[in-house]
Amino acid sequence: MLFEAKAYDRSIVSDDSFPAVSGDGFRIFFDGCNDPRIEAATLDGARYAIEYWEEVDAAGAVPDSPVILEDSPRFEERGFMLDISRDRVPTMGFLREFVTKLSRLRYNQLQLYTEHTFAFRNHPRVWEDASPFTPAEIEELEDFCLERGVELVPNQNCFGHMERWLRLPKYRHLAECPDGFEHPIAGRKEWGTTLYPSPDSESLVREMLSEVLPLFQSPKANIGGDEPWELGQGRSRSAVEASGKHEVYLAFMEKIFAITGGLGKEPIFWADIILERPELVPRLPKNAVPAIWGYHPSHPYSDQCRTIADAGFRHQFQVVPGTNTWNSFAGRLDFALENIRIAAAEGCRFDARGLVLTCWGDGGHHQSTSSLFPSLIHAARHCWGVGQPDSSDLPEEIDALFFPSRPAGNGKAICSLGRIDALLPFPNPNQSFLHQAFFADPGTLDRLAEGVTTDLLEEVIDQMEGIPTESVESDIRLSKEMNSWAARRCLGAKHSSQSAAKDLRVELIRLRDEFARIWKKNSRPGGLVDSLERFPVDNI
Repeated sequence: MLFEAKAYDRSIVSDDSFPAVSGDGFRIFFDGCNDPRIEAATLDGARYAIEYWEEVDAAGAVPDSPVILEDSPRFEERGFMLDISRDRVPTMGFLREFVTKLSRLRYNQLQLYTEHTFAFRNHPRVWEDASPFTPAEIEELEDFCLERGVELVPNQNCFGHMERWLRLPKYRHLAECPDGFEHPIAGRKEWGTTLYPSPDSESLVREMLSEVLPLFQSPKANIGGDEPWELGQGRSRSAVEASGKHEVYLAFMEKIFAITGGLGKEPIFWADIILERPELVPRLPKNAVPAIWGYHPSHPYSDQCRTIADAGFRHQFQVVPGTNTWNSFAGRLDFALENIRIAAAEGCRFDARGLVLTCWGDGGHHQSTSSLFPSLIHAARHCWGVGQPDSSDLPEEIDALFFPSRPAGNGKAICSLGRIDALLPFPNPNQSFLHQAFFADPGTLDRLAEGVTTDLLEEVIDQMEGIPTESVESDIRLSKEMNSWAARRCLGAKHSSQSAAKDLRVELIRLRDEFARIWKKNSRPGGLVDSLERFPVDNI
């Protein structure tokens, strides 16, 4: 079952011995024979109770003695954030199906992370190739969400991660580094990613937010603020040298907070930069909502939650773990499950208001959509009750929720493939070996191949071949084939086989065509060309 409620023997515990239900929690009183009586404070709570009882009944697990069943959320806000700016923009049909699943999993918030994929009235050049969301689509999706107890929260980054804007000549003058910079992870970038904190940049942010935020009924808005990589390396160098990067950062963020508040929204922002200087946290506006994100099990959630809570933001911050599917084909599943567990535990310990699970699309969004399902269920469970959810039944629950009309096996394949990346070294915590090997230039590929043995690569291939995928969804099967191709490419690099290279190129073209076919099932055409251009057809 997706969720487990606490059970009390009704012959020992009386009906009136409990405090009133609050929030989205519920209580079910069952006398052993008649229909149960439900107690809930909200319509969503009542719906959760009905769905839980229906699941109990369908499983043949209705108690044969009087019982009181109870469940309540650990977090007021239980959200999911989907990246729609790294090439892949979902169709409305996909989102309607997905929101229905979110509602069933008791999520009550959805954010669509946007950089350039909204149809800004005065900036068509930014989004013309991206198949962006229109105002009418936002309003339609919001109505659909609200009918299912899900709040659609705007999420518009507007400080860092502005590369889709700043690489265009019209906006180049707004960049901190108009001529590019040296990215600490990705190497040389030919254009800027961060706005130069200036009145002109502030005007652009004001225009963006003034157009987007009023479309949403939600009183909240995520306005970004993460990873302004090159701040202080370019036009703000003198200001940063005079007062420090974090003071310059906070001064510009305060302007964005003010714009957001002026539009009637509570500003949510990524807290990574401000947490580098914990002494600055108390200076944040009291209506700001820090979002503490980190995607590795080693992320210091405990220290960061304590810092935020002690600075006056207890009950007003979010913990933000991740699906760990980006820069992978099938996901780093065990990393994700442990990361989610820790984020939920520490968030609950320090009274976080919400938990938001993120799914990013870094590197071209090549991962299987299905790869996020285990994390989605696992995070939903951690948002409820007080126990530690068991992940051993994830394959069965994935099948039941996402593939109810298909033969069993999709969930097992997803979870098995999600553990392949852990067999190999990681180039960095947010990227999988096989993903990097798949897209690597020849020099990078050689370095990767030197770091693994032939035996290890052959073992990885053997394990993947042992995962049945003949009757599973096509995106799951493709993720296995792309992983296998990357491993065989590494083997070819180790042995400098020309015949193997020729075969690999033929296979890569087939994989690329299949990737494009599957993309079109649930994603819009915008971004597909960018994603396909990463396939190294000319580098084999």
